[in-house]
Amino acid sequence: MVKSMPLKIDIPQQDDLLKNRGWECEEKPNYKVYQSGSHINSNFIQVYVPNHPYRDEKGKTKAVIYMHGFALCMPKFYEQHLEELVEKGYYVLFPGFQKSNYPDNPDSDENISDKKQTELVNWSEVIKFIRDTSKHISKGRLRSVLRKIIVAAFKVRLFLAISLIIGLISVTYYFVDHRYGKHLIKLIRTVRYSLFQSPSTWIDNAIKTTDNAWEMLCQNDSQLAEAETDFYLFGHSLGGLLALSWISYLKQDNTQLNKKFYPQQILVADPAPNTISGIPKTVTLVLQLLNSRLIRRAIDIKKTGLDIDVPVAILHGDNDKLVKPAAWDKPGFCRKKSNFDYIASADKKIYFSLSDKQENLSAFHNQAVTDTTYFSDALFKKFGGVKHGENAYNHEYIWSGLDLVIKESVKASELLDKFPLKTIKVVDKLPKKALNIKLILIAVLSVMGLAGLGYFLWSQGII
Repeated sequence: MVKSMPLKIDIPQQDDLLKNRGWECEEKPNYKVYQSGSHINSNFIQVYVPNHPYRDEKGKTKAVIYMHGFALCMPKFYEQHLEELVEKGYYVLFPGFQKSNYPDNPDSDENISDKKQTELVNWSEVIKFIRDTSKHISKGRLRSVLRKIIVAAFKVRLFLAISLIIGLISVTYYFVDHRYGKHLIKLIRTVRYSLFQSPSTWIDNAIKTTDNAWEMLCQNDSQLAEAETDFYLFGHSLGGLLALSWISYLKQDNTQLNKKFYPQQILVADPAPNTISGIPKTVTLVLQLLNSRLIRRAIDIKKTGLDIDVPVAILHGDNDKLVKPAAWDKPGFCRKKSNFDYIASADKKIYFSLSDKQENLSAFHNQAVTDTTYFSDALFKKFGGVKHGENAYNHEYIWSGLDLVIKESVKASELLDKFPLKTIKVVDKLPKKALNIKLILIAVLSVMGLAGLGYFLWSQGII
């Protein structure tokens, strides 16, 4: 909740104020979209401002801080949800907290699809990626990297790292085909910046740009400055983890930010339990060799979840291959607690949307996303799922859940019987999977075969 002090402004100079601070404004029929910063500088943000803000019975306005998934820094990926929220009268702040190569002002129809593409990869993109990455490493990190490589050589880790890199390249080429080689390179070029950033930098960027944006809004709208505003956090994938970690980082801040952007409730879709979730083990080992900040300063719900004291809802999909449901609702190996158990709030719930093969509905990782056409469908089949627009998982599940939390003041932990479900099914416990008879049979036959081989070798005196 926030109550901002009214500031005196000179209305005729409003446009000059926006321009001087680097803000752009796009007028829509029912709302405005403000934009500032850039993806390459990690300070990009878009703010959706309704022409007629919604106010509850106490006169409070509502604002949503919207945290995107890993490398999904452009509003385009979530645009239909962002528009749906502002059309309801909510303020929406979308900070692009990761450093990336995405365009700041893409054309509405812009994408990088190329159906005529026939080569495995675009080698000019590969060369540019290697050159740019080398420059990035050389800026203050070359000595550190060389020193670690020398140390690794004496410890035989260099040989292991090279083997892992070769293996990683081989696996990449196994999966990459002519349909999306160029797209994967472009995505990697965007992702590579994150390999040299601390995850705490992402959430710091989000908090800072959100604060700057809200200050701008209050200076340009005296009514908003005088009003009380309830803030809510929504996040997808990596953004879900950062939304769940938001309170922990606010509590580390000694300024007014601690109280200013404290959320009323938190709702997240298919969140990652930590910032290295989903990264292949081979890649993790290589990053450890390079002493990457991504690994060294990872964010983990096991730590940040202990500070959560507001209602929380996790909206997961049963067919999520990137962050499997078991990552949240089942204890890890030799652990007594699941990641969900580390969320300290007494009001918490995890929900699972179910896939329906007959209706061709898949509750995959990108169920919260509304548009992946910036990249090819072939690529995003490997990166969480393809979306060409909103569907039942958006309307009946994720969008309605967030709206119930904001407008109806329903606790995030009490949504199960409130979802307006018509097409899909949502449960709070996943149904037990049927036993895979084929796998069991193969396992039994394998054990019997090994036992038989062992008996034969023993009987012949070989062992």
